[in-house]
Amino acid sequence: MPVTKVTWVISVGGWLPASRWNEGAMMQEISEKKARILAAAMDIFGERPYDQVKIEDIAERAGVGKGTIYEYFASKEDLFAAVLEAGFNEYFMALVAAAVPSLPATAKLQAVFGRHLSFISQHAAATRIIIGERPASRPEMREAMVGRYMRLGRFLEELLQEGIAAGDFRPVDTAVVAQAIIGMFSTLLVFVLFAGQAADAMEKQAEKLLDFCLLGLAS
Repeated sequence: MPVTKVTWVISVGGWLPASRWNEGAMMQEISEKKARILAAAMDIFGERPYDQVKIEDIAERAGVGKGTIYEYFASKEDLFAAVLEAGFNEYFMALVAAAVPSLPATAKLQAVFGRHLSFISQHAAATRIIIGERPASRPEMREAMVGRYMRLGRFLEELLQEGIAAGDFRPVDTAVVAQAIIGMFSTLLVFVLFAGQAADAMEKQAEKLLDFCLLGLAS
């Protein structure tokens, strides 16, 4: 009977057959390459209008060939859609992390406002892409855009409902108030990205908007 020889290598999680290790290394390389493409695309889409972005420019900044990008994304529009999703996910998870479970609802809302302001200040390119979404030409892109808005709205609604249940906020239509908060977020976006407001001025503006919101919610 022929004997099959299996070569083993050490990995972070222990010993693995070489074939499995090679497969894992390849997947990691693919993941890292795709991440570089997305990061480069996010920068460039944030720097110039969509129609002025060229795949060649993204490839050059990512340090890959133009053909490599098409191995991961079928078109510039597909890449743009992926950038939108990645940028929003990073933003959304930053807000979720700010709403520490042990905090009361009022403190959570304050933390979410603060994280929103810090994110848009520190991630200007991603933020410009998210708020400057070009009209989606495909139904699935429009659905994704609406889905992102609804996801943020649900997060804020749940925070408001928690405050109402705890007696921190008076009973309100949480869907309407969540939309109002998103509107406040958009106001801060405009001032930070397009009006060139200084950081301290924007912090004061955010405090005023938050005070207005909390005053309306006070039980």
